Amino acid sequence: MSNQITEAFVQQFGTTFNQVAQQMQSRLRSTVRVESGIVGESKSVNRLGKRSMQRRTTRHGDTPLNEQPHSTRYVDLFDYEDGDMIDSQDKLRLLIDPTSDYLKAMVSAANRAQDLEIITCLGAAARSKTGGNIALPASQKIAVGGTGLTKAKIIQTKKMFRQNEADEENGQELTFVYSAQMMSDVLSDTTLTSADFLAVQMLQEGTLKGKWMGFNWVPSELLPKISTTRYGYAYAKTGVVFGIGQEIVTQVGIDPGKSFNARVYIKESIGAVRVEEEKVVEVACNEP
Repeated sequence: MSNQITEAFVQQFGTTFNQVAQQMQSRLRSTVRVESGIVGESKSVNRLGKRSMQRRTTRHGDTPLNEQPHSTRYVDLFDYEDGDMIDSQDKLRLLIDPTSDYLKAMVSAANRAQDLEIITCLGAAARSKTGGNIALPASQKIAVGGTGLTKAKIIQTKKMFRQNEADEENGQELTFVYSAQMMSDVLSDTTLTSADFLAVQMLQEGTLKGKWMGFNWVPSELLPKISTTRYGYAYAKTGVVFGIGQEIVTQVGIDPGKSFNARVYIKESIGAVRVEEEKVVEVACNEP
């Protein structure tokens, strides 16, 4: 039983629980590749390397035989769980049964855990079969440079995807994950024109209403921060894999070992891995 339940005891006319401000849904799961039904602790993600043609210089020469480059990344699964207990006697002191609200709060936490797994894998080392743990190279990182998120950094990010042939020209769907401070930086950037602000109307209104600079913009306060540096990430959908061993499962039951009170429980098994470094860009921003 949560010791905080006493705060909800009926004093006057309170009849409902209000969920405090928090992210309720996963915002990033739909922006990456999803591999579901994984059995075991991990799953391999196979990568095919880039091929190149060779010029034929001999008439009636032998047919070339060039081996296809292969490599493998692994998405490792991690188990998450949460639980609480509702004392049947507390229900008598309340005008409502809090069970469904407890579950709603737990599901929200589970959805945030999914986003956190995706965000973490963007900048973390990716486990491979032959190369050990592959770090995101410096060539895919934009230094903080003492500034927040500027138009110049966004343009540089877009340029990196174009140079890597990892943008919309090759059918890629690009996402840019930003923090509240990064949004404020963009709206305060004096280099932006009125046309830019019309294009980035989603940032002005705080909702997603389209693309700007070729990116779908997704807000998240889960982005990592070290000292005064916040790390935003841009990525192509095919560059990240989100693995699911078990979707969110919730259980509510009577626990005879705890005075036959109701126990509320939730669990999931998830993980994520960066598959291609060329499809992920880390953008460091100053955030006091």
